[in-house]
Amino acid sequence: MFGGAALFVAGSWLVSRRLAARLVSATGLGPTADRRKELLAALSGAADRVEELRHAGSALDPVELVATFASPGDPERRPTLLFLHGKGGAASEWEEDALRAIALGYNVLLPDLRGHGRSGGRYMTFGFLEKDDLANAIAAARERWNIDPHRLGIHSCSAGSSIALELAANRTGVRALWLESPFADPREMARHYLSAATGIPAPFLSLATRWAVSRTLSGVKRDLGLERVAGGLEHADPVAALERVRCPVLLVYGDEDRLVPPRFVERLIEALPPGSAVFRAAGAGHCHHPNEAAVVAREEYRRRWTEFFGRNLPVPG
Repeated sequence: MFGGAALFVAGSWLVSRRLAARLVSATGLGPTADRRKELLAALSGAADRVEELRHAGSALDPVELVATFASPGDPERRPTLLFLHGKGGAASEWEEDALRAIALGYNVLLPDLRGHGRSGGRYMTFGFLEKDDLANAIAAARERWNIDPHRLGIHSCSAGSSIALELAANRTGVRALWLESPFADPREMARHYLSAATGIPAPFLSLATRWAVSRTLSGVKRDLGLERVAGGLEHADPVAALERVRCPVLLVYGDEDRLVPPRFVERLIEALPPGSAVFRAAGAGHCHHPNEAAVVAREEYRRRWTEFFGRNLPVPG
């Protein structure tokens, strides 16, 4: 009996080591449909200007990254909403939200995060490199369309929320932050993710995952030649980042979310800055899934979204 348990744990360790690399890849738990053509068609029908933005990533790994920009016109007069997808996602997931934003008078910037879609890069780093990537995207958009970098809002989904927090913690120009399906502890999330990917109960993966994740994250820095750079994925802490955020936050989660269970947001809720709010969507699952809050609680979701950005990031006129 003991031998069988030992073999099971050893097998779990080997599986978690093999799959830990997925944590920093652009692969999600399921395939993501490529809907870029549909996104561009929808934006072209709603906006005065739709253009592609290509720019360099972080100086630590300056790959070419791609984003889509759209504006109702006169982009220099308007605030800009930045939409950040999750692991395995793509900019095209934001079609409905981007159309809502344009109809309300916002510019929108829809990046394919590094390693995803049309953007280069081998790894997703949960904000370590992406905060610089996005700072470069904002600077490029300012140079090209004269957008105001001090009037920004962010709407993020899942792992994109960790990136949003890192960006907002380091930028005074972010005025409003809509975090959807976020998680507080990357290590706890890693165990849960690998359990979902393998079917192995999370308790059996605990020690194996800790070792495998540590080795994987160290390997990313080594592969990128960043061994001497302070910080990194192994120090990722969404709660610490949120404690440095000064703008209002609206934290959204579904009480039926199986990918990021509700208990994963508790520490984030405790760290919210003044003027923030929590939207617990009854019966809703994970963002950009069929039972997401935007579907299950459609009218309340749209009302809260419109009021939150309208109050904290108003459109002139």
